[in-house]
Amino acid sequence: MSVSVGALAIAGGQPVRAERLPLHRPWFDERERRAVSRALESGHVAGDGSSCRQLERLIRETTGIRAALAVNSCTAALEMAVAAVGLGPGDEAIVPSFTFASTANAIVRSGARVVFADIDPQSWCLDPADVERRVTPRTRAIVPVHYAGMACDMDALEAIARRHTLTIIEDAAHAANAFDRGRPLGTIGAMGALSFHETKDIVCGEGGALLVRDDDSLVRTAEIVREKGTDRTAFLRGDKEKYTWVGLGGSYVLSDLLAAIACEQFVKLPEITRRKTEQVERLLSVLAQYAGAITFPQVPQGCRPNWHVFAVLVNPAKRAWILDALRAEGVGAAFHYVPLHSAPFAVRSPLVKPADLPVTDRVAASLIRLPISAAFTDGECGQVIDACRKVFDRL
Repeated sequence: MSVSVGALAIAGGQPVRAERLPLHRPWFDERERRAVSRALESGHVAGDGSSCRQLERLIRETTGIRAALAVNSCTAALEMAVAAVGLGPGDEAIVPSFTFASTANAIVRSGARVVFADIDPQSWCLDPADVERRVTPRTRAIVPVHYAGMACDMDALEAIARRHTLTIIEDAAHAANAFDRGRPLGTIGAMGALSFHETKDIVCGEGGALLVRDDDSLVRTAEIVREKGTDRTAFLRGDKEKYTWVGLGGSYVLSDLLAAIACEQFVKLPEITRRKTEQVERLLSVLAQYAGAITFPQVPQGCRPNWHVFAVLVNPAKRAWILDALRAEGVGAAFHYVPLHSAPFAVRSPLVKPADLPVTDRVAASLIRLPISAAFTDGECGQVIDACRKVFDRL
């Protein structure tokens, strides 16, 4: 039931909620608890156990890719992908600035140079036209970020990659169970990275997966990077009689304890997406009346988003007030990324190319995220709507 519109809580009125609703809440139940118990009882909680293999199998069977490597974070998956394709000093990779630091960090750590490109004003994903303008003879890779589970224009980016012989590494941290023309995001480029962080749709605390579309050589290299520079994965598969140090690597394997949780979450994923989509449809239906004050994300043709994040754009001069007012009503609204091209490290690093990105700057200054989660009840979703009505009615 909707509340009557009264005085705003920020002005001393009664808030919609007494306790602030977070932006996201993981959906856990007895399935995850039983999975953790089984993993503990098995006596194997390190990586490369039965739960890791089950998770990798679920991802392969669902997406149709050649290989999935369970890792301890999406950051690890990105670093492994950059290492596997051989990016290094003298190379450049094009990425959006409107993303988390891990996207750019993976490139800088390799010694390659980050080249930022602008985003599309409607989808808030990488703008292919600006990518094309920033390609140089040093460019080796494009790293599109599927922001909020919305697909980048992969057809256009693939065409650019073919023209210039570039590798595409998808940052699909937001994009589990999202699609572009029927293709799962994270499986379209040569490699893709998923996140299972507690803020994502699949949650195991900390975790992720590296997806390799169809290149066995990339699979083998990534396996070595993941296992501290050893060929231990091949040994466990039975391809080697023993394993040893064969290259550079890190400790990126996902714990079997966390993989057990991720498996249950992966099975729930279609229901997670369905619940979140229903919440977004309710929000869009109500907020449509405020179209003069709010700009909504536009779903690209052929895209099926997962609505990992639901965000809108508002007048940047009013954003701080809107955020304060929504929070006072008990709704944990928030802004999102500070664009990386303006970050202190980017400004001083010789491995980050300075860039003028007007769309990125405008979106970053205008964007508001609203709470959305498969774990929310209908009543909690209704409270988000009630709070938005109270606040946006004042605009």
